[in-house]
Amino acid sequence: MKILYFDCFSGISGDMTLSAFLALGIEPGALIRELKKLPIDHWEMKISEVSKHGITAKHVEVLTADEARHHHHHHAHRTMADIASIINESGLTPGAKDLAKRIFMRLALAEAKVHRTTPEKVHFHEVGAVDSIIDIAGTAICVDMLSPGKVFASVLHDGHGFTECQHGIIPVPVPAVTEILSARGTGFKQLDIEGELMTPTGAAIVAELAERFGTMPGMTVEKVGYGAGTKEYALPNLLRLVWGELLDSPAAQAGTVTVIETNVDNTTPEILGYVMHKLFDAGARDVFFTPIYMKKNRPATMISVLCDDAKATLMEDILFRETFTIGLRKYHVQRTCLPRRAVVVTTPYGKVKAKEITCGSSSRIAIEYEDACRLANEKQVPLKDILRYSPE
Repeated sequence: MKILYFDCFSGISGDMTLSAFLALGIEPGALIRELKKLPIDHWEMKISEVSKHGITAKHVEVLTADEARHHHHHHAHRTMADIASIINESGLTPGAKDLAKRIFMRLALAEAKVHRTTPEKVHFHEVGAVDSIIDIAGTAICVDMLSPGKVFASVLHDGHGFTECQHGIIPVPVPAVTEILSARGTGFKQLDIEGELMTPTGAAIVAELAERFGTMPGMTVEKVGYGAGTKEYALPNLLRLVWGELLDSPAAQAGTVTVIETNVDNTTPEILGYVMHKLFDAGARDVFFTPIYMKKNRPATMISVLCDDAKATLMEDILFRETFTIGLRKYHVQRTCLPRRAVVVTTPYGKVKAKEITCGSSSRIAIEYEDACRLANEKQVPLKDILRYSPE
């Protein structure tokens, strides 16, 4: 199983993350071609190689037309709806779109709590600027290209002191960072360094992607990439990405998932169908409904959501916003999964995406339903003929 490990020994930011992916081997031209599918004009990406404490790293700088001429930033004030519209109207892959929106939603939820408002009413300032949109969308594109089996991260670090933003002077760690990590249930350490090591964008990226935080798992390291920030500290201002193979990947993988449940007797079937769609879009591993009877013998529905721990807050927010529930149950369960990898198989009707699932010394192919539907519609053949296809 392929593993991506975020080594945040000197914090994390959006530009450091994108820079590290390029250093890891993402082809710049391919990344820029995907980013140009965003409905944002007049920007360019400057990629350079720098040295921090003798360590060679990549550094990415995004310039707009105004910034290139005047050397100062014009931060646009955008809402979550504005950001989602930019992403939805782009030509990015569904996976990249979904991840980018989930990262932005973590930022929106944190900003909403800091400013005592709702995620829909939050006005992004620095995060609404073109460079931050490129950083987050670019990160989502890179993750979608690599398709790691799992993502882990080190213990997170930040500095201390104060920094300046659109609202004035604020403390480090900045409020949005502490809210993002609090919602994720992630600890972090302050280093004896004056300055902001971890930005809200960086915190949202790693909070959304990482399954757990701690030491690097046992893995065969294949590639390492360093992404540089712009600051000079007593330690190198770098983010290290490590790519490799999990040492015990042939065996079934054990882990935990969060289960969220709620009983509703006043939510219509139309709303329930919409809620299921929203939950899957936000990254739920599974959503299902169970017919039940509540007090006074009222026919009702129990909504059950399975998700990674990192996505529990997002799932809760959707359930509270989109249904009439006033309370949720949440608990962790153990699960065991067979290792799988994404493949493309050739059927008599064309190529289709699939999963290769390994169990001991044998393996089997499971064709992806959505891609099978696409191929069935394109070739005007029965869906069952594609789904039952078994390669030699």
